[in-house]
Amino acid sequence: MPPYKKFERFLSQPDGNGKRIKLSRSNSLQHVTPCGKIAIVGVGSRGLTILERLTAIYDEQLHYYELDIYLIDPGRYHGQGVHSSEQSDNLLINTVACQVTMFGDESVLNCGPMRKGPSLFEWAKNINNEQCKGREIKENDYLSRALLGKYLKWCHDELVNNLPKGIRVHHYYETVNDLQRLNDGRLKLFLANDCTLYVDCAILTTGHGQNSLDNEENIYTKFVEECCSINPHLNYFRSYPLNQLQSIDKHAKIAIQGLGLSCHDVLSELTCGRGGHFLFDENDELTYMPSGNEPEKIYVYSRNCLPYSARGMNEKGVGGQYQARFFTRAAIDDLREKSGCFQLDFEKQLMPILIHEMCYVYECTLNEHWIEPPTKFQPSYETLQVIHRLMYPLHDVHFTSYDLFSSWIIQFVEHDLDEAYRGNIHSPVKAATDVLRDVRDTIRYAVDYRGLTPESHRSFIQNICPIMNRIAVGPPKERNQELLALLRAGVVEFACGPHAQVKCQREKACFEISTLSRQVDVDVLVKGMIETFYPKRDNSNLIRNMLKRGLIRSFFNGDYHPGGIDINKNQNPITTTGVPVRNLWALGNIVEGPNFYT
Repeated sequence: MPPYKKFERFLSQPDGNGKRIKLSRSNSLQHVTPCGKIAIVGVGSRGLTILERLTAIYDEQLHYYELDIYLIDPGRYHGQGVHSSEQSDNLLINTVACQVTMFGDESVLNCGPMRKGPSLFEWAKNINNEQCKGREIKENDYLSRALLGKYLKWCHDELVNNLPKGIRVHHYYETVNDLQRLNDGRLKLFLANDCTLYVDCAILTTGHGQNSLDNEENIYTKFVEECCSINPHLNYFRSYPLNQLQSIDKHAKIAIQGLGLSCHDVLSELTCGRGGHFLFDENDELTYMPSGNEPEKIYVYSRNCLPYSARGMNEKGVGGQYQARFFTRAAIDDLREKSGCFQLDFEKQLMPILIHEMCYVYECTLNEHWIEPPTKFQPSYETLQVIHRLMYPLHDVHFTSYDLFSSWIIQFVEHDLDEAYRGNIHSPVKAATDVLRDVRDTIRYAVDYRGLTPESHRSFIQNICPIMNRIAVGPPKERNQELLALLRAGVVEFACGPHAQVKCQREKACFEISTLSRQVDVDVLVKGMIETFYPKRDNSNLIRNMLKRGLIRSFFNGDYHPGGIDINKNQNPITTTGVPVRNLWALGNIVEGPNFYT
């Protein structure tokens, strides 16, 4: 069923007790027709999308009810979420401007009436120069999150200022502390300001939360508490919110754990965010000009010590996607039919098809000729080796010294940048890795709703996803250029090679990061990774109270908990008794577990 039909179906069908949902009347406004009440809890970009769809599908000529929509979010501007317009301009989004939009087009299927509106690129071209610092905006620019926040606020204002006649929007700049389902089927929301709201249905789009500290983090924070009197610079941070990092003294040495997208955010905050800047020298090489306010030294490291690969220059326009020849829904259906089992083993059954697809794109791009029909294609040994090295670049590579690793990793980043500049159509390497982005919907089709066996699901999340993220959804190429410039300037340094260990050194009151070939001591450790949402570790009152009430439960695939709350295929949360809450929906980070890569 098309997603936009779900709300209409809900309003016309019986609830779980066989009763029809009764549309409540507004407490604050007079209505001449029945009035439905909908709450959107969490109004970032995803919550704003729900508002856009509700207002687009509503037609006062066709619907017998009016709508009161309650937007509930503590942010200063509804619609922005984590993309606050007040954050630093040096923090970038990770998608090119022409591919970011709040409005659909004819390519979007089964979503109801389309509302025309500008993409981020189209909007940014037409705003005043002060916001864009007087520079020309191009389709493939990676714009700032602050500018995206302004775009989202503009979209919110456009929607609210042009509502259909039968819809009213109510803004609550608060958090929801609790949610209760009443005997009559309605939902009661308890806000932090002691206000209560009664609604017919609600959508949870709460975004990224914050977990309580895990065992390792508890060790670090206890160590800091006990030893900060010896070393006043000693501290431990999670990467977000980034503005907390401004408290790090410029005389401190720090280490960032993780080399993904969050690492680049932290680096930007501690360099450009402190007055440093990048410029091209006379040899057209990017260089970093320090401000003197940066930390004394910034070390970076991770489990494999491999930076994320740069995104290939976009050559696919707004919505161009490679159409898979092998890794298709039909292929997945065929595997399930032949095995007689819905659950698959990703590594054994799906990964060979995915690698075959990447090999096909690599060879066809390399030879500038598409093999037709694709069934004739058999990858060469050399092509298989290329794809293997992309996924496992450290296989059979051994470093006998830190200097050898340091030299190797810089060449690794430089070579990857060369491929990124060739583009995601013309570079065989970037065309092949871009397959992983273009078939993401098919991966979801295979993985979502316990589509893998528990053992395979665990391996997929822990082993395969990190590889796919590193080679396919890395930072803009400019970020890795900046990393090289920071390395050349001596501001940043790799702490050591792969498989680093972290120890709390009480005698020196510092964190020690080491491998067999090198050891560095730092004052501040920053966890540069985005946390997985685990309901039982989430710090929000809403999640804790919904768990206590049994309205939600953690998602499990067998004995494996990848994160997220349990839902059915209609995105309704499932209670502890196994019953879906039909008038409650959950989308986004909160359901990353049953859903893959929302």
